[in-house]
Amino acid sequence: MDQSIRVDPKLLVMLAVIALTACATAPEREPAARPGPAAEAKALAEAEASRPVPAGAFPPEVRAQLPKFACLSYTLPCGKVPTRQPVKQELAGPLNGDVARGTQIAMTRGKGNCIACHVLQGGVQPGTVGPDLSRYASFGRSDAETYALIYDMRWRNPDALMPPFGTNQVLTDQELRDVAAFMQSQK
Repeated sequence: MDQSIRVDPKLLVMLAVIALTACATAPEREPAARPGPAAEAKALAEAEASRPVPAGAFPPEVRAQLPKFACLSYTLPCGKVPTRQPVKQELAGPLNGDVARGTQIAMTRGKGNCIACHVLQGGVQPGTVGPDLSRYASFGRSDAETYALIYDMRWRNPDALMPPFGTNQVLTDQELRDVAAFMQSQK
């Protein structure tokens, strides 16, 4: 038994005519004046400076420096801020990182957010910008090398897009150790 709905073609034509008539008789709006490049850059810089930072996302001393971080703009004032020099940080003593805390940091948007760029075990909706790290432990890197790479990847690759988590004080020393322990657990 055919249960399709039949619509009278005349009804469809009438609805189309009504819709087109409504569009044609709608009052014209005056286009909004677009600000110039300088005003637009100033507005964007002010919005970025006043952007709320989630509580607990960064320690107070780091939160105070957030507007000073360089951005990738060629036109905004934030693009003129010099970046910090790459640092190859040595691991002092044993790693002593906590895998569970490292997992939480790597998967949390307001902290490490490693999952935004990398494939990681246990991660949902991973990124594809960085390499697949789901088997990181099989790469054969030491704890010290892993810690140094998370601290600031630019000492190895000056063109790295990975944020310098230690150099920019995004993660504390213990948090860096925890993420390194998590990475070393990715077998």
